[in-house]
Amino acid sequence: MRADILAWSVPVLFAAFGFCFLLLSRLHRSLLWWSAGFLVAAVGFAITVLPTAPGSVVKPAGEDTLFLIALALANAAFAARAGRRPRWWLLVAIAALGSAGAAGGLLLFDGSVLHEVMAVQTACAGLMLLSAVEMRHDEGRLKPLLLGLCLLVAISLGFQNALLLAAPPEDLTVSNWRETAWGFVFQLNGAATGVLIATAVILTTTFDVIARLREDAAVDALTGALNRRGLEQAVDAMRRSAGPGRPLALILSDLDHFKSINDSFGHEAGDAVLCGFAALCAGLAGRGGCVARIGGEEFAIVLADADLVAARRLAERLRLAVAEVRWPGQLTDLRLTSSFGVVEMGEGEPPFEAVTRADALLYQAKSEGRDAIVVAAPVAASVVAPTVLALPQRIRMLTR
Repeated sequence: MRADILAWSVPVLFAAFGFCFLLLSRLHRSLLWWSAGFLVAAVGFAITVLPTAPGSVVKPAGEDTLFLIALALANAAFAARAGRRPRWWLLVAIAALGSAGAAGGLLLFDGSVLHEVMAVQTACAGLMLLSAVEMRHDEGRLKPLLLGLCLLVAISLGFQNALLLAAPPEDLTVSNWRETAWGFVFQLNGAATGVLIATAVILTTTFDVIARLREDAAVDALTGALNRRGLEQAVDAMRRSAGPGRPLALILSDLDHFKSINDSFGHEAGDAVLCGFAALCAGLAGRGGCVARIGGEEFAIVLADADLVAARRLAERLRLAVAEVRWPGQLTDLRLTSSFGVVEMGEGEPPFEAVTRADALLYQAKSEGRDAIVVAAPVAASVVAPTVLALPQRIRMLTR
């Protein structure tokens, strides 16, 4: 009786994991696959608790098929985590071969469990190796944990098959399998593997949620550009990566007469323009820069390892690109212009001190007719002639 209670605890635990992942599936779509996998495995373990008639093929083959389906669903979950589509044709092929091999072993060898177990475990090892392949594309922080777990399970199953081949047990049948030491070890290993995988999934999901919350806290919800907090973090990271003495340049941009867009076409059109402008900034800044929305229609671009000359060139490219954009829908006839203030950031200078300096230059570009770029004097000039900084070096770019 106690053994039966202990045996039933495994399917109950797996079912609990399955329903837990179902409730948490809003956090990530891969949890739906995990839920389905654990629920199917729970049914498989529940069936193993029931007695098996001597010479039976259907019941053990059904159990084996359920376990293979559960691992195929786990593979789909790994693929979903990596943003990939499951290779269903390959999953179905491996599961079908494993199930057919198990049933064939029972039929050909008069109910001997040895060949059945080896066929199923070989297929399970193949599915776990395929999961490890899918995990190569995962970008989560705990990728090594899941990847290592997949490989560990595959190696463990292969080792168990090697033990069976080295010392094949005698008189191992479907009716007495559950009561033997081999049956206990193999079922315990399956249960422990499921618990380890479930724990790893819970940990990785927790880390994913924390990372997503951190990212959301640093990103502007409308445009996808960084917000003020995100800009500070990005500049700190750029400085650590570039090392001391490497220049950073900041371009502060503002769309001219943006209020007229909201007034004439509505705020949805204005939001679309802001999103388009943010995407244009990000495309020109590239991987070596970052883009942040400072407020309203103001955007800051920070360039790593760039001096004022390089920053002015990028600002000019952006100024021309904005003027050439052909906006869709009701904005077809809209021709936007933008103004810029460009500064070089001092070593250790807080980002928003540089933004304040660039904002003064941007205001000057606005006051002189807009569609212009005003560039500050180099920071190094403050050592020789600090009074020169009161009169910025200006580069006006007027439309023709």
